[in-house]
Amino acid sequence: MEYGLTSYEHIYGILCIFINEPSICKYIMNHKKQLEDAEILEFHYKRWKEISSSYFILRDSYEFRIAEAQRLGDIVKPDNLLTFYNLTGISYQVVDFIHELIKLKNPDALENTFIIDYKEWLEDDDKLFSTLSKQIMLQMKAFYKG
Repeated sequence: MEYGLTSYEHIYGILCIFINEPSICKYIMNHKKQLEDAEILEFHYKRWKEISSSYFILRDSYEFRIAEAQRLGDIVKPDNLLTFYNLTGISYQVVDFIHELIKLKNPDALENTFIIDYKEWLEDDDKLFSTLSKQIMLQMKAFYKG
């Protein structure tokens, strides 16, 4: 089985053709790598800042809780602000559901609970949150396109 050159090896080979000094070529390649790493870090930092800040701003303004809902229709509503959805393609309410399930399924809660069928209860919540998430995303897609 044959393997092709990596991009590093390919670029290094081309540099060696034009610059006949391996130490200079390695210096250039190291400098290129440092510039790329800095650019990647800056990109991911900006994305993290945009996404996380929009999520927490929306979450702080989102006061609705499932326990307060009287009907399923009260729960399934598109996001009131589309900032987080525009950045990620996911409703911040769905992310909240995931966080709730993670909080409920921590090891301390599993061992130190007085609920007899805690695991069964978690599975029921998981199914409920899954259904709600799907319906919210359908609402978001319909709302976003319309």
